[in-house]
Order: sequence, then structure tokens, then C-alpha cells
Amino acid sequence: MGAQELFGGGVAVITGAGSGIGAGLARYAAKLGMTTVLADVDAAAVAALRDELSAAGATAVDAVCDVRDAEAVQALADRVNGEIGPVRLLVNNAGIEQFGYLWDTPVANWERVMDINVSGVFHGVRAFLPAMLASEEPAWVCHMSTVGGGSTVPLPAPSIVSKHAVLAPTE
Repeated sequence: MGAQELFGGGVAVITGAGSGIGAGLARYAAKLGMTTVLADVDAAAVAALRDELSAAGATAVDAVCDVRDAEAVQALADRVNGEIGPVRLLVNNAGIEQFGYLWDTPVANWERVMDINVSGVFHGVRAFLPAMLASEEPAWVCHMSTVGGGSTVPLPAPSIVSKHAVLAPTE
């Protein structure tokens, strides 16, 4: 069974969809025929992507959501499940990087990286997975991590730590 058969017609929720890998994943989900929920803190970016996908004939919904905020992620899940339909694919993709030595990292930067990269994944699973399981339909959860989830390099220490932390609940 191919990706079109597995995912076509389903709903995809992609965090961090406003740019980069998230926007690319959203475009691919749309090509598969999925209703694509574009979640990001950048309202203009997800609105532009929604317009792009809609102009190409896809169904896309933009949603401003800060994955650091558990209540905001839960509100997104409630909206999607109540207004759009059951989620077949959840991609916890939102993430940021922090470069510099660990001992030079400001506490606020450390906390922001952990809140977005780690807590954002937790909030996504907690908000969406119960309804995905209750639907009893096949569904998938994908947590995006960089190569940093499995290896290390010296300068982006906070980012590497956060990507290792994402790997553990994924496995």
C-alpha cells in the first residue's frame, strides 16, 4: 500500500508548518490528498502557505499555535477534532536551534529551546493522541528530530540535548 492509499483523504496536523521542513511536509501531505492543518506561531507564514495550497486545489487550514502552551495545543486539537475530522497524521515538527557552548547559553535561551523542542512534542502527543486512539482508525505520529537526536556536535548543545530528549519518547 502506498502513501496515497494510507494518507489520502485523511487529516494531517503539522506543527512548525510556517517554514522549512514543516512547510515541505505540508506540501507533501497536500499532494497526497490530505486535509492539512498548518500550525505555527507565524500567522502570516501559515496563511500564505494555506493560500498556496488552496490555489493548487488542496484543502488547508491555518492555525496560529504556540506549542509551548499546553492549553493552546489542546484548543487546536479540540478544534481539529470538532470541526475538521479525526487526525490520521500528527507531525510534531516545531523546533528551534541554539548555537554556542553550553556554559555560555543564557538560561532564557535554554528554556525556550526545551519548551519548544521537547515540551511541544509532549503537548502534541497529550492533546492529539487520545482522540487518534479512540477513532480506532490507523493513524501515525511523527516527531521530527535532527541528526542531533542520535549524534552530537560541540556548538549547538541545547538543541542537541532537546533532540535527544525527543528521541526517547519516540522510541
